[in-house]
Amino acid sequence: MKKILVPTDFSENASSAFLYAMELAESLNAMVTVVHIYHPSANHLNEFYIPSDDEIQKISEERLDNFVAKDYSKNIEEVIVATMVEQKLIIGFAADQLVEMSKSGEYDLIVMGATGSTGVLEKVFGKVSLYVAQRAVCPVLLIPSGVLFRPIKRFMYASEYQSADEKVLVKIGEFSNLLNAKIHLVHVYDKTETPIAGNHLAHFLLEKAFQLKAPWLQFKMDSVKSDTVAHGLETYAQEHNMDWMILVKPQRKFWQRLLHVSKTNEIIMNPQIPLMVMH
Repeated sequence: MKKILVPTDFSENASSAFLYAMELAESLNAMVTVVHIYHPSANHLNEFYIPSDDEIQKISEERLDNFVAKDYSKNIEEVIVATMVEQKLIIGFAADQLVEMSKSGEYDLIVMGATGSTGVLEKVFGKVSLYVAQRAVCPVLLIPSGVLFRPIKRFMYASEYQSADEKVLVKIGEFSNLLNAKIHLVHVYDKTETPIAGNHLAHFLLEKAFQLKAPWLQFKMDSVKSDTVAHGLETYAQEHNMDWMILVKPQRKFWQRLLHVSKTNEIIMNPQIPLMVMH
């Protein structure tokens, strides 16, 4: 992993994500690009004053400089920050621009803050996070506000046995190898369901696929019974002290189960631990 993209709207959530990304990048010897995407028509400073485009750009540059300096200079020397961090200002709509940047092939990972419960910017940025997580080409790591980085020792991959993709397994295996972390493969089934022989067979085949494609990996397989997928995953993560949770977007059936009407996008908008969405 060479480059991590961190968008910011200067909110507390964005600050948490930036700090987390910097620690992650340091552990992986990667570069960080901090980007602020703004639209000239959106003026959050004073609704009665319309600044020029040059003024908006200057203000944005100053805010971006302060954002980087304020949040990280107290933890790492400025010279290290300067060699690790690149700053970008882009005019446009944040969600669309971030998805386009993910398609460039320049970035291996996008690290964003998940939505917060207060603040207009945080609410807007949370919607951007959801949009990007669902559409970006590269993996997107969503960081809950206030969560501090710690070495990644265990992460869980939430999957449907029937839709497990060997290419995805290899990608997850690469992350596991890079982070030296153990994988937990977790399947959630409804309380009304009874595990059947077919599930046990799928369990066996998925295990063999991992052993064949990535024999160096350490992994554990579990099934969880719960009223909703989101609740089952959150409970498992808490009980097993998971550092990350991974979801894979192409699994449409699973995604629909996850985004249950009564819990629409809850696990993405308000994750309890860092949540990676892969494609």
